[in-house]
Amino acid sequence: MTKITTSSKFSEVAGAILNLKGVVTIKDIVDAILQINNFQQDTLDKIKKKNSMELYGAYQFANHEYLDNLKVDMTYQRRVRLRQLLNKLTDGKGFNSHGAGAIDVAMRGKDGFVWDGLRRSLLAGIAGCEYIPVFRYTHDRGDSVTLMQQNEAKFFKMRNADTETMKPEEIFKSRVVYNEPEAIRILGVIKDASLDIEGLNPGYTVMHGFKELENKLFNKVQANEVIRASEIIRSVFNKENVVSSYLLVGLAYLLQKCDELDGTLTDREIESQLTTWVNVPGENRTQSTLTKKRLNGKPSESIAWTISQKAVDFNGQQSELLQLLKLQPDDMEILEDM
Repeated sequence: MTKITTSSKFSEVAGAILNLKGVVTIKDIVDAILQINNFQQDTLDKIKKKNSMELYGAYQFANHEYLDNLKVDMTYQRRVRLRQLLNKLTDGKGFNSHGAGAIDVAMRGKDGFVWDGLRRSLLAGIAGCEYIPVFRYTHDRGDSVTLMQQNEAKFFKMRNADTETMKPEEIFKSRVVYNEPEAIRILGVIKDASLDIEGLNPGYTVMHGFKELENKLFNKVQANEVIRASEIIRSVFNKENVVSSYLLVGLAYLLQKCDELDGTLTDREIESQLTTWVNVPGENRTQSTLTKKRLNGKPSESIAWTISQKAVDFNGQQSELLQLLKLQPDDMEILEDM
């Protein structure tokens, strides 16, 4: 396979590993890490090198696998953050074989894919191990690659998302890969909104804070409102290169209520007013300026109201809008005191 990167700079190697896509060998990842400038003195000299024979005894195919033979499918895996990975190694003074245990490998024909234990595999390789203990699962011979990915992603979610803390985006990614209908439905809206989460729609604007959208889509806000809000945000805040899910949902909710007003503003009029507000000379106005004041339990309503107060004039219909947003006098006092 092609090398992950030819760079020896930590930042560039870390970036390449963070953005891995598709099928990659464990060896290629380890080799990329080992080629970092001063890695020997900065990391390896601080840990105890490990020998597989010493740790696990003689190689036995039934119980072990050589790291050089293993691959990983990043389609459903969590992204690897190199600094965090190396901190585990140095903080623990090396690779702990007892804590690591056996990794889980799915056999796609003759090729072994690590579906659980990617980080442990990398730590073992960095520390000098040649082989490690494995549990093997063998896919049915007639399974397509897509079906094998889906099965592995399902195993991965069962093992990780259901038992330990994972980012909502990471859980969602695994749900998409094993073709969960609700996840596919949400992804469709994300793609229609020209947004990206965890590399599922590469080349488009990254959305931060996925959980807020996941919780509100199809109940509090609808797909067309999210798509309209995304277009406005990406145009107005084009220098930020990300979209806040709180602002996305808040603006989508505002658009929904705006449609219920008499003499409603068009999306382009709202976009124009927001653009004027953002570009006031001497002011540093960002998405967070509109989202930082949020009521617990009413974040969308709070953000919608903040937009109407700070940036968009609804032709004197603010009081009507307040009624539509169902914000109470006590809510307004809290927001004003924030």
